[in-house]
Amino acid sequence: MQSPMRSGGVYGGAGARGCRGFTLIELMITVAIVGILAAIAYPSYNEQIAKGRRADMRTVLMAGQQWMERFYTENYRYDQNSAGTAVTDATQFAGRFSKSPTDGAALYNIAVTAGATTYTIKATRATGTVMASDKCGDYSIDNLGRKKLENYASSFADEAAAREYCWK
Repeated sequence: MQSPMRSGGVYGGAGARGCRGFTLIELMITVAIVGILAAIAYPSYNEQIAKGRRADMRTVLMAGQQWMERFYTENYRYDQNSAGTAVTDATQFAGRFSKSPTDGAALYNIAVTAGATTYTIKATRATGTVMASDKCGDYSIDNLGRKKLENYASSFADEAAAREYCWK
C-alpha cells in the first residue's frame, strides 16, 4: 500500500493544490504598485520630452538670430535687403525659420518683426499641439540678445524665474 503523500492523494500529485497561481489580492497589489510607479514616472517622462522640444525650438531661434546678424552685415539693416525685399518675405527669413521642428508638424511657429536697426524673433506655441499648454509659454529674442517669455505658467514666481528654468 502506498502512502497518501506519494499516491497523489490529499498531499500532492495531479489533483492537489500544490500548483497554485496568483490570488486576486496578489494581483491587485501588483497593479497598485505599477499604478503608483506610473503616476510618478509619466509626468517626469512628459517633462523630459517637453524639454527636448523646447531645446529644439531654442536652436531654431538661435539659428534665426545668427541669420539676422549675417543679413545685417550684408545689407546694413534688418528689415530689407539691398534690393528692397523685406526680411519677412518667403524667400528670406520666413522661408528658413518658420517653425520648430523644421520637419514634421509645427510645435512652435516662428516669426520675425524687424525695423531698420532692430528685430525680434518670436516662437509661439502652435495651437492644438502637445506644446500648446507648455508651462514655459512663448519665447522671444531680440537684436541685443535679450531673452523673454510670454504666457508662461503661474507656477513661476516671476519672469526671471521662468527664464532661468526655460532658457537653460
